[in-house]
Amino acid sequence: MARKMLIDGEVKQASQVEEEANFDFDLFVIGAGSGGVRAARFSANYGAKVGICELPFDPISSEVNGGVGGTCVLRGCVPKKILVYGANFGGEIEDARNYGWEINEKVDFNWKKLLQKKTDEIVRLNAIYKRLLSNSGVKLYEGEGKVTGPNEVELRQLDGTKLKYSAKHILIATGSKAQYPDIPGKVSFQFFSH
Repeated sequence: MARKMLIDGEVKQASQVEEEANFDFDLFVIGAGSGGVRAARFSANYGAKVGICELPFDPISSEVNGGVGGTCVLRGCVPKKILVYGANFGGEIEDARNYGWEINEKVDFNWKKLLQKKTDEIVRLNAIYKRLLSNSGVKLYEGEGKVTGPNEVELRQLDGTKLKYSAKHILIATGSKAQYPDIPGKVSFQFFSH
């Protein structure tokens, strides 16, 4: 059974609509986190012409920074694990002394070095995600994307330039932000969400 679509009040076969439309992309993805990158790569691997946009990368998170790889990879899971692993060694060294390890030198901790290790790792991961997109043939745009019509995406680049693209399909993969209800006793952890 052929799929039918209602276009401007007229019922048309899906194949008619596809033949009539000439899009810049088969798929345009807004958001290059883990989900958006995977959808873009797999679509491109199946032959689709794919574009994707993401806010520019910066090791320090803000409302205007993002990065290919997304929140978990660049802001949450991976940096957290590096910081937790780094923090655990102090206690493990003390425990080791209790189990016969003789540590004769003073053990110091360098906070800046741990933060640099975390930054180096997220920079490395951001580059890997970009390379995965490029190797799949996905066109990456840095900037803020928004849907401006049924098959239209507007991209505001870093310098403020606005570009418009048409896409047969648009995927919004921007993730979400925690919302804190206005209730007595609430604790705001907003500084952790960045």
